[in-house]
Amino acid sequence: MVVLISKNSPMGKTLAAGVFLVVWFVIRFSSGRITTTFDEAYYLSTLRIGGVYSGMITPCVLRAVNAIISNPVISLLLVSLGLFIVYPFLLLRFHKSFSGYSSMSFPFFLALLLSSHLLWSSNEVRPQQIGTLVGLALLLFILRVHEEDLPRFKVLLGVSVLWVLLGLAHILSFAVFLALVWFVGVLELIRGRPLKVYFLSLVPSFFALFLLFMPGYETMVFSIKWMFKHSTNTLFHFLGWNFYSSLLLGWLFLLVSGPIVASLWRRTPTFSLILERIRGEVVRRAGLYTLLGTLAMLALMILQFYLGRNVYELVYRSPNFIVIMQAGNFLFGILTIAGFIGSLNEKRSDFSREVLVFMVVLMVFALLVSTVMPASFGSFGFRNWMIRMYQYFVVFSLPFVAREIEALLGSLQWRRAFVFILVFGITASVLNVSRPPIAYNYPYYWTGCDLELLSRVGPGFVYKGDTLTPPENSLVLSFLGWAYGNRIEPYPGNVEPLPESDLCVSDLCHSPYPYREIPLTSVNLSRATIVTGNIPPDLVSWIRSLFHIRGEGDPVLALGNSTLNPLISKLESQYFLPVVVNYSVITGPHFRYYFAIREGRIKGDVDRSMFVVQAVLVNDTPVIVISSPSLDGVAAGLWLLKNEILRNRTKWGNVSFVVGEWDEMDGRVLPIVRAYSGDKNGFSYGDRIKILRIGTVGKP
Repeated sequence: MVVLISKNSPMGKTLAAGVFLVVWFVIRFSSGRITTTFDEAYYLSTLRIGGVYSGMITPCVLRAVNAIISNPVISLLLVSLGLFIVYPFLLLRFHKSFSGYSSMSFPFFLALLLSSHLLWSSNEVRPQQIGTLVGLALLLFILRVHEEDLPRFKVLLGVSVLWVLLGLAHILSFAVFLALVWFVGVLELIRGRPLKVYFLSLVPSFFALFLLFMPGYETMVFSIKWMFKHSTNTLFHFLGWNFYSSLLLGWLFLLVSGPIVASLWRRTPTFSLILERIRGEVVRRAGLYTLLGTLAMLALMILQFYLGRNVYELVYRSPNFIVIMQAGNFLFGILTIAGFIGSLNEKRSDFSREVLVFMVVLMVFALLVSTVMPASFGSFGFRNWMIRMYQYFVVFSLPFVAREIEALLGSLQWRRAFVFILVFGITASVLNVSRPPIAYNYPYYWTGCDLELLSRVGPGFVYKGDTLTPPENSLVLSFLGWAYGNRIEPYPGNVEPLPESDLCVSDLCHSPYPYREIPLTSVNLSRATIVTGNIPPDLVSWIRSLFHIRGEGDPVLALGNSTLNPLISKLESQYFLPVVVNYSVITGPHFRYYFAIREGRIKGDVDRSMFVVQAVLVNDTPVIVISSPSLDGVAAGLWLLKNEILRNRTKWGNVSFVVGEWDEMDGRVLPIVRAYSGDKNGFSYGDRIKILRIGTVGKP
């Protein structure tokens, strides 16, 4: 079987695919449930409602498959299986061209199975999969452009298309391969390649860079800017507030720096002499430097663990499992170091060694960046950048590891011991990805009951029917609910009485939310009781004048958001409101809007804000809630309610909520919402108000 897999024949390829098929089934189903990941489940949740995308192609592929199958999880699994099977063969083909890998395919596939990071990235359905493959294709094409005299139009067209595909596939992959293409371009210039080829390779990357200005990446850019703005580093803080201009200047700097670096290198022979001395020293004391490299790798792993310790300590049931489950990755790292040092004796024309060193530099830089980044934004973490870079590093490490595996398996002295260690490492890595419950506290999975229940219910709570407690996998249940177009939340325990369940599958139950919607036009605000929280008194006076409020009674008019107004906070926590405002996200029973506010540097400097106007019945008392991330949005919602909804009661007859968006248009600000002296961004009567969504929220 080993001989067949190693041969480049249809039978060998079929057997290899069969091995990866078995591994895929073990990863996905070995624990009697469907194992998934946070990122993968999140992208599944965007099938109907959209979301924060780091790449456009993967969500489109998921939607296309789901349009045929009409089952989100099955669609996800089919895409995962297809990519997992073809990924090893595509990587092997890449390294035959890029690294000159000519050994058997069997040790190459063993190397792939040894790294849990390769198994994660090839199994998990997220943009990095396709982004990496497109980036590798781009790198091969650009190397061909440097080496062959191809027609200029063909080069420009091919490179431009691949850069655009990369930008559409994955933003981080675009950044990584932009750096790699620049580095390879510098190496080619040092070799004496024409300068025009360097620019032909890099200039078309501007088309991919321009994609960041598109609406589809708006929420992603918002998240990146938020991360930079909340960094403890002054430079990153500046980048956050000047993102687009910094992006363009950084791209231009990268473009022009390549020829300068190459020219300095050619004019300074000392650099080459120093590198040659370092190479000779490492080759002479290969054992010592392998040990030092291993210790450096351990230091990086420990520092990364320290940065993410709050997450890692919760995942493993025992600290001992941390060491055991990382055995495969540790062995992969040692073999990479040994393989790299061993290759220094060879005269090679490819750039595989140089690229591997450059990837190490990028990893160290990513680790340093992680130390100054905020811990998280919602559910997204920002201190694991070295791990993200390492997933690209292992792709370029594969041929070095494969050659070491082949040599050790062929050694009569070390074969038996190495086979045992290799099998243990591969087993540990496969288990590391499959997340067996005996070793992991891992809440990212679905059961058969989950799939059956969520495909048959609408918005509401999920809980264990016997204990009324949230399921362990509540977060991915919520993601799966969104994949069906419904807001699903774990029952929090503070909503009493819990609405009667409408469906139970085994011990998993579902109940609708307790909110009771009423038409916005059914209330008379002339005697409304205004509950303002921390809203300025001048705004309250404007409201009384706007609606001609005389006295206090029913209904209750609650203004602001959960931060400013305790009543709104209580209504949201008790699930009495169908639409919830949470800073930059507005969530309804069947929809979600991101990037709900656009702010300047000064507090209160807002030129765009979403808002919600909704009417509910709470303890038989009508309540009108106008909420927004900003006071300008609140004022816009009030203006819409008075001058559109209540003046056209027939048109708005059964509408219980409105999601709108206010945009600054005239450079004027009503005094009641002016945040500071000189404020020119704020609500006024000449601004634009756009209706995003209306509806009467009915219970399923």
